[in-house]
Amino acid sequence: MLWKKNKIKQNNLFVSIGGGINQIPLIKEAKNLGLQVIGVDKNITAAGIPLCDIRIQESIENYNHIYTKLKELLVDGEITGVLTKSFGPAIKTTSYISNQLNIPLLPHSRVDDFIKKDRMKAVFKENGIHSPEFFVYSKKNQKDKKLSKLFPIIVKPVTGHAKNDVEMIKDQSKFNIYINNTSEKKNAVLIEKYINGDEIIVMGIVHNKKFYPVEITDKKKTPLPYFVDIMHTSPSKYLHLRNQIEEIGQNIADSFEIETSPLLMELIIDENDKISVIEIAPEFGGEFLADILIPESTGYNFIRETIKAVTNNNFNPPAFKKNKNAVVVKYITGTKGNLLSFNPLPNKSSGIIYSKIFKDIGSAIRKPVNNHDRIGVIITKGKNLNDALDISGKAEEMMNIRIENQ
Repeated sequence: MLWKKNKIKQNNLFVSIGGGINQIPLIKEAKNLGLQVIGVDKNITAAGIPLCDIRIQESIENYNHIYTKLKELLVDGEITGVLTKSFGPAIKTTSYISNQLNIPLLPHSRVDDFIKKDRMKAVFKENGIHSPEFFVYSKKNQKDKKLSKLFPIIVKPVTGHAKNDVEMIKDQSKFNIYINNTSEKKNAVLIEKYINGDEIIVMGIVHNKKFYPVEITDKKKTPLPYFVDIMHTSPSKYLHLRNQIEEIGQNIADSFEIETSPLLMELIIDENDKISVIEIAPEFGGEFLADILIPESTGYNFIRETIKAVTNNNFNPPAFKKNKNAVVVKYITGTKGNLLSFNPLPNKSSGIIYSKIFKDIGSAIRKPVNNHDRIGVIITKGKNLNDALDISGKAEEMMNIRIENQ
């Protein structure tokens, strides 16, 4: 189904693949740039859909149907850009429609190279992008001698997100337990050699095939064996590696044939400052980094400039300069029980940028195994990192989150 709010303007249209709450920053920035937004979502009551000028009710996975409905509305060439703040199928749809409309983004045929981790790692290996040693485990090769030589290992689904079923395993007996219990037990899993080091997130923009790093953040995770993100901080202590990181980003853009797109990279740095690429995605990513951390830490509007890059509208590359503020994104976690109560933080409190509790009162809480187990988030800023961390800790105390243990 199609809905139109206003008369369509020629060459002034932007497509948002998805209309949920996470899409709202993208939709708002497109409208601030004077674009009319076509919102696509199967849920026509999704939070971002009322902000859109034109609405298409369709699953974001059905890229052929979406393109057909766009053709019913428009003549080729009227749409100037297509983006999403989601992942996986939404990226596939975004690339397909962009390709059909001759809008430079990334080839639709290459999207599975990002979604399927074994294909991603194969591209890394082929193009000299350093990444931990890996192989794909299945029932057919369960006695493969490679496995015994790699312990300790990281095991993860070949496809997946939110750190579901990602675990560090020290020996064969623990691996046997994992493979018998994981939701992927009937399929192949990716085995990756464990590298001891610090993880960082790099966010950038590829425009006209050139990679521009926007921000580097340090990541803190839950204790092993799981890999749940519990904190992101800026500025990174690895800013001195920026030139090397930029070279890696450019190699990735070239190797995956990215013309214009946001690019998210997960990297690990060992004690000798050697950089390994864990995963990449042609997306903005989550964790409130694109929406809140980057504008607050650098003053750069990452989402707006990505839209400008995709629509070829006076794109301003990021400038490398000292951070405007130190920023901390802190996730709140708990132990097994039920969420009993919490105190909302005041709207205007010095240094507190944003806070949200993800769970309802009475919801079951558990020790975090994946990102969906996190209870909430607090985002703070300060003159320096210690200042921002101190404000974050005090804010969590003010929340007084109470969990009734089972």
